[in-house]
Amino acid sequence: MTGDLVVVCPTCDGMTFTLGRCSCAGDGEPYPQCRLCQGIGSVARACHGCGQTGRRRSQLVVTVANLDTGAVASANVVPGSVRPCRWPYGAGWHLPVAPLLRDLAARVGAAGWHEHGGRSPDGPILFLPPKWRSDLPEQHRHALEADAIARHSHSAWLVYLGRNTARPAPDPTRELDRLRRVADLLRLDLVLEVRRLPRDDHRWDIRYEVHGSPVPDRPRGWADDLPAALLATTVEDALFGLADRGRTAPAHYLLAGAPQRPAEPVAVEVLERRLLADLTDPRTGEPTAGAQAIWRDGRWWHTSLRVAGSTETLVEEPTGRVVSRLTTNLRRGWQPPAPAWLGPPIPYAECPACDKASRLRPCGCTVGDRPADPACEVCFGAGRYPSALPCFRCGDSRRIYRGAAVTISDLATRVTHLNWTGGAADAPLVATQPGGKPVHQLPAGWRLAGWATSFGVRPEELSELDRGGPIGDELRDGIVTVDHAGADPVLTNLAEVTRGRPAARVLVSAVRPDVPPLAAVIRLGIGLGLAVTVTIRDHIGNVGDPRLIQGESWDVRVGSDPADPPCHHTIEAAVASFLGSLEITVSAAVPADPAVPIAVPQALATALDPIDPVRLIRRLGRHHAGQAVAVRYERGGCHLHLRERDEIRHLATAPDLVTALTALGLR
Repeated sequence: MTGDLVVVCPTCDGMTFTLGRCSCAGDGEPYPQCRLCQGIGSVARACHGCGQTGRRRSQLVVTVANLDTGAVASANVVPGSVRPCRWPYGAGWHLPVAPLLRDLAARVGAAGWHEHGGRSPDGPILFLPPKWRSDLPEQHRHALEADAIARHSHSAWLVYLGRNTARPAPDPTRELDRLRRVADLLRLDLVLEVRRLPRDDHRWDIRYEVHGSPVPDRPRGWADDLPAALLATTVEDALFGLADRGRTAPAHYLLAGAPQRPAEPVAVEVLERRLLADLTDPRTGEPTAGAQAIWRDGRWWHTSLRVAGSTETLVEEPTGRVVSRLTTNLRRGWQPPAPAWLGPPIPYAECPACDKASRLRPCGCTVGDRPADPACEVCFGAGRYPSALPCFRCGDSRRIYRGAAVTISDLATRVTHLNWTGGAADAPLVATQPGGKPVHQLPAGWRLAGWATSFGVRPEELSELDRGGPIGDELRDGIVTVDHAGADPVLTNLAEVTRGRPAARVLVSAVRPDVPPLAAVIRLGIGLGLAVTVTIRDHIGNVGDPRLIQGESWDVRVGSDPADPPCHHTIEAAVASFLGSLEITVSAAVPADPAVPIAVPQALATALDPIDPVRLIRRLGRHHAGQAVAVRYERGGCHLHLRERDEIRHLATAPDLVTALTALGLR
């Protein structure tokens, strides 16, 4: 050991780098013209375990914070602080963290807790080196314990959020029922998939698909069995990547009527056994590549996955050598019948910007049907250039849709399906962009803002299910900017809202984020010893101008520059983003120098301030309408800042926000 809390990095032995076999060598001879190793066969790689310092911190701080009371309790895991125990599932010893978590949760009064990074609520497993024995001298034991703790230095501070009431115990059957219910509401396929990997390993994945999506080339899941996959998959997880999977799927309108669910749902264990059985062809006994159970039209459909050829791709490696990579293509052995709600095809036109034989895109110098500029530094006069980005017109679907299927749901019981078709509509001119482009507003049937009230949310709370974030003005208020006078606003809007969507499906969530109040989040940050900055920008001056942002913009961050431009449409969305990024925030708060110990925060339970900070911050934002104004909360009080163009002006410092606003004459 080089200090009380610092050890030499066990990965690089303090050298800050490691030597490894170059990828050009593989299991054979190195590539003589390799750009990485110059034919030697080995390369030096920066050690990421220690951040190229050669040292690691042998300290782990475990914190439990009660969001309901503000109480914070932490334990400092250092050599000698935790009594080692034998590993119950094999030989060896480990440092148990779960008892610490239970003790911390009891101290803050948390009946249930979860780790913000989605890891086990029992904490990490700190395995001791095989050389550790209870009869070793204390100094030797502590040195080995320091090595075990240091190997977890990439997450040296773990924060668990607790509540006064515990969450329901995890239940795979309940999670499967919810996933099926959402699939019925959204009219998507719920796919349970198991794939066979080398050495007879299995990997499970759960996802949503639009009808007609191809089988992905690569497995996405990591779970070893179906119950584990169900417990690890939320609705958001199952929707993730939906656009990529359904980019080339055929687009259809949606018919009225909902599918009927069976009276007796199939048990999780039965589904798992059936899927595993489908990994073997019953006729030949040969293994299959995988199996799927597809929930569609209120019942399960089962099919195996078969190899359908391969695709060869030439790739230039960093070594400079061009290699051929084969990707195995899979198909379903049997296709279930089309869903009953599938309507007529949605018409489309071929994307004029896509080159079917390559990824060449029209260059910006050709906008407006202008000839290519010979002096252009992008295309050098060719008019097209290669791009790895999705097509700006079709999102790589190669289709410009002339219709859309729009779904709005609360993901519980309510859903509304809208079929938007091209055609004449009364879309008056409401503004003109500075460059001269006309701005139109479509009639009420093309605006989703009117549906928000019926779902019990505000228009600004409508969000995109498969993309995340609020919906745009073109969906919420029917605001359309066309290229030139006389262009069809309806077709322009349809092309815009369906760009990059799976099968021209627009999926909208009408769910208010389930987050604690802002006061609780501020109290949490202060209890953890972090400064919380709340920023608002009031756009009252933009009212009536459809070209500009309406309403308010919010942001809640830790350690951000005062009055950074906010980007969330509601305070609830800003709080949800803050809690979602807490893992990164906490990691960034760990001192970079391993010799500097991590603080071990402790805070007593406190009552929420009866004065709502949101109301006061709104008053401050309205007073400085159009400018980003921030309130930075710290343990000793709060600081108010205002962004004026590129400068930040300090407004006030006071023990609390009420006192600060009173000093500014705003109370």
